[in-house]
Amino acid sequence: MKRDLWKYATILLSASLLGYAVGATLLVTLFFAIAIIVWQLHRVNLIQQWLDNPKDNPMPEMGGLFYVLHKKLSKRNAQYGKRKRQLSAYLTQFRKAVSALPDAIVLIDAFGKIEWANGNAATLLGIRWPEDANVRFGDLIRYPEVESMLLDAQALSSSLEINSLAHNHQTINLKSVPYSKSTRMIIARDVSQLIKVNQIHTDFVANVSHELKTPLTVLKGYVEIIQSAKDLPTKFKKPLEQMHLQGTRMQFIVSDLLYLAKLEDKANLAPHTDVEVTHVINAIIEALQPLLENKRHKIELDIDHHARIRGAETELHSAFSNLIANAINYTEPNGKIHVRWAADSSGAIFSVRDNGLGIPPHHLSRLTQRFYRVDTDRSREGGGTGLGLAIVKHVLQRHNAELEINSAEGVGSTFACHFPDAQIVLVDQAQTG
Repeated sequence: MKRDLWKYATILLSASLLGYAVGATLLVTLFFAIAIIVWQLHRVNLIQQWLDNPKDNPMPEMGGLFYVLHKKLSKRNAQYGKRKRQLSAYLTQFRKAVSALPDAIVLIDAFGKIEWANGNAATLLGIRWPEDANVRFGDLIRYPEVESMLLDAQALSSSLEINSLAHNHQTINLKSVPYSKSTRMIIARDVSQLIKVNQIHTDFVANVSHELKTPLTVLKGYVEIIQSAKDLPTKFKKPLEQMHLQGTRMQFIVSDLLYLAKLEDKANLAPHTDVEVTHVINAIIEALQPLLENKRHKIELDIDHHARIRGAETELHSAFSNLIANAINYTEPNGKIHVRWAADSSGAIFSVRDNGLGIPPHHLSRLTQRFYRVDTDRSREGGGTGLGLAIVKHVLQRHNAELEINSAEGVGSTFACHFPDAQIVLVDQAQTG
């Protein structure tokens, strides 16, 4: 840059001397200054043309500061070109990889318009690329639930299941996840086979449980008859007691399995009414009173009498009863159990808190699985079936509620059922009175 400044200063000085010699110093100097400016603008224009279209406009020959600038721009332009080619190659590889997936992938913009779709989108959703470019996803997949999912821009991810429009008897799981700041990715997967397998499993368990119910009743009946015999030898008393105990436990397991199968049947929905939770809790406490007295527990109730649930009373009774019974069974004698029911900002909460031994953290995520036990021996001694929390989970799902479990070893556990506002009915004091 200094070199250019010295060059232009020399030209202007020479122009001034020339002007002085001819008696027009200012005019000659101004003429040369304008010439320098015009020349620089010409060079800038050449660079601009080259930047706009480097393929058709060859690199201009320049010197000085413009040469340095030109070289830097050339280098940066080459770097950008290389990066662009790399990104283009990565994008091509990504699209090839996505196209090879068995799932349908559709990218939509903030307005729900299709930006790209892989080949399987045509098979599963009937969406063809590029024919359906810029068409709204909701216009091709016409379900109210899909429209609601797309409008829920705040959700990090959401999913739902729909019947396929392209094929009969096919169930598609749609999942919407953020892809970029203004783009979402719709992932569609055929879950028909999975649903079929789950249904076969459910039907099998229900059928086996039903078939076991009658033989167990007969066996237990005969055991009771033999136990009541006056001339029963002493050596048979203990084995018969064990047979009766295990028979009773098996009956509870069968009963719970049949009830779970009923809860899993979405077509078998019990009618919903306004359930007075106070009466449900009182009935449960009264039924469990002998167990409470046997373990000498102190139970505390914190009940909001103005909040009711819109739901199935028998199902809610079963869920709440399982939670309270678990707290009683898995808390050491002379323990404290706190039962709370209250409306909150998002709906209402039913919780059971105890000061028992607590549950190790690695067990918490699996507690609602069927037959999963933290302490197998202790669970069997307490007469548990291992199905109580699975029943709780399914009941809550049928009431759009969620189960939250918090526990600390040596401190106790809290099982909280969060019900949404739509399931809650608030009554005034005059009605409750």
